[in-house]
Parts: sequence; C-alpha cells; structure tokens
Amino acid sequence: MVNDQFVFRRHTIYEGLPAERMSCVVGDLNNDGVDEFVISTRNPEQLHWFGRTSSGTWEPHLMDDTFASISVGGVLVDLTGNGRLDLIASTSDKGNYVYWWECPADPEQPWVRRDVARLPGNRTHDLLLADIDGDGRQELYVWNQDAKTLFWVQLPDDPYVTPWPDFKPVVTGLDEQALAAADVDGDGQLELIAGCSWYRLLPGGKWERHVYTEDYGGTRVVTADFDGDGRPEIAICEVGADIGKPHGRLALFKPGKHPEDLWEAQVLHDRIADGHSLQVADFDGDGHPDIYVGEMGLTDWNDQPPVQRIFLSRGDRMEEHIIDTGVGTHEAQVIKLDGRFGIISKPYRSLQDLAPRPEGVDALYLYLPE
Repeated sequence: MVNDQFVFRRHTIYEGLPAERMSCVVGDLNNDGVDEFVISTRNPEQLHWFGRTSSGTWEPHLMDDTFASISVGGVLVDLTGNGRLDLIASTSDKGNYVYWWECPADPEQPWVRRDVARLPGNRTHDLLLADIDGDGRQELYVWNQDAKTLFWVQLPDDPYVTPWPDFKPVVTGLDEQALAAADVDGDGQLELIAGCSWYRLLPGGKWERHVYTEDYGGTRVVTADFDGDGRPEIAICEVGADIGKPHGRLALFKPGKHPEDLWEAQVLHDRIADGHSLQVADFDGDGHPDIYVGEMGLTDWNDQPPVQRIFLSRGDRMEEHIIDTGVGTHEAQVIKLDGRFGIISKPYRSLQDLAPRPEGVDALYLYLPE
C-alpha cells in the first residue's frame, strides 16, 4: 500500500550543459563539516565536486578533465593521512584503469590523478571499501565486468606506489555488479555481498561463495537490519536495461537458519522502470533503516513518468511512499544536510539515445524531507 503522507521536496540545485552524468559520490571534501558530492561526466570527460555556499546555492569545482570516462561508482577515503578525502574511481567501457585523485590543500584547485591499477578488461561498475579481513584496515573491491572478475586489494601504506601491489580476484567467471558488506553469518566479521552472492573470506585469503538468489540479475544492492531481528537483510533492485527488460523488481531477501542456503524473497515492487538507484538511510528519523529506490525512466519520461520511492521500515513490513514523479535519476546517493538525510539525484541519458532528450535530464536535484 502506498502512503503519501511522508513528504520530500525536490530542489533544482544545478543546471548544466548536455552530458552523460555517470557517477555520484558523497563526502566532506573541504573539511567544513558539511557533505559535498562529486559528479563524473562522459562526453565531455570531467570530474567536478559541488559545494554548498554560504547563500545556500551549490557551486561546481573542476577536479580533472584529462582521463578516460569514469564509470558508475567511486569511494572517498584519506589515502595520504593528511585529513583530506581522496577519490578512487575507475573507467567505463572506454578504458580499464582504476585511478585515485589526491585532494590538494585547496580542494578548489585541480586534483592530481594517479594510477591504482590496469585491469584485464574494460568496463568497471561499482567499488567498495570495507575491512572484511578484520585487520583494522580497509580493502578496495572492484567489479571488472569485461574480465568477468571481482578484484580486491589492500589499501597500501604508500598510495603513491604505481600500480598498487597484490590486486587479486575474489571470483572469476561472473559478469555481475553491486557491492555491500555485512555480518551475514553472525560470526562477528563482515562478509562481502556482491551481486547475487555473498562471500566468506577463509584463512589464507581464499573466498567461499554462497548464492543467496538464483532468480535476479542486473542488480543494485544494499543491506541493513530492516526488520529489527538483529540479522541483516539484503535489498535488491533489478536494473531493467541490464536484464533486457523495461522493468525490474525490488525485493527484500531474508536469511533462514542457514545463511548458506537460498534466502527467502519478499517482492516490494515488480514494475520498477530501470531502477538504477538504491540507497539505505533512516529517512524518517525513527531509528530504523529505510530504502530509497529511484527510477531512471524510459525514453523521454512522458509515456511512463519515472517515480522516486522510499520504503519505510515498519517492523515486519515496508511502507511505500512516492516522493516524486516525472524526473528520472541514476546512481542517486544519500546525503546528510542540517541533520536530515536527503538524496542527491543525478539523471542520466546517453547523448546517442534516439529518444527526445527529457526536459530536466541535465540538471542536478536535491530531495529533502519537509
């Protein structure tokens, strides 16, 4: 059942020239205590970060425009130990590099790009930082779709070493996407969730794969304890374009007594129009994690206007709220501003798409609760 009493307002915060806006990453880039965000574009190939000014407007700052296009995903982390967040991101189908950008003393100046690794195939889609081996330091995980491999590497003591040593596969022979981490088996250690499987790290650096669903593909994935039973669930949204269909499903997966077995699926929605955005946060402030799912939308957005939804945790059920209709989004991200969780929304449309370019597709939007 849809409940429309939960109100978010859409704010247009930037209107840009036509481009393919690929990734969005959120973090405090200038150490002012306020979240900013990074947007990568293809055609032209550029990286900008956007900061909120004293007047409340959002101002772009060019980071770099000298690279092959950046794909979906990216992470912010202080690699150098100087207290400033650096960016790690990787190339789309136009390249096979993982890069990192060093934040300068004045982050409004150009950032220095360095190589992390050259992967065996083009096309990366999703990166994750997590301490899954339990040594107190995070590792980097990278899907490399054209190589059908998920890679991992320790963050090095010296990030200036090129390439970073010891890139290793978690799994090969899989063309999947999406990454998360949670204590799936209750052993007190994080496990890796990647696509439709979760992976346990064994002694000696070997990975043990467990498939939790065989019926979903082209996924975006988040994880949290949505029902409050002390065990994490996994939420999946199928990206319609990635599975060759106009629509995909949004489902919540719950483990049984043995998490190594297939998990039980609860379908929350079965007609998501190219849902390329899936996020988790406590949007209503009740202390429980909620789900945001955003539709990228089809063609020119007119025949079927894209919908943005939030599903609020209500114990044993998820309560659906439509927060906007008519503007699509792609890789939207949670952002916390003024003590509230909102959404940075970044529409996407290929410049080669034969459908009329939707009105508003080249703007950036901020959703905040009333």
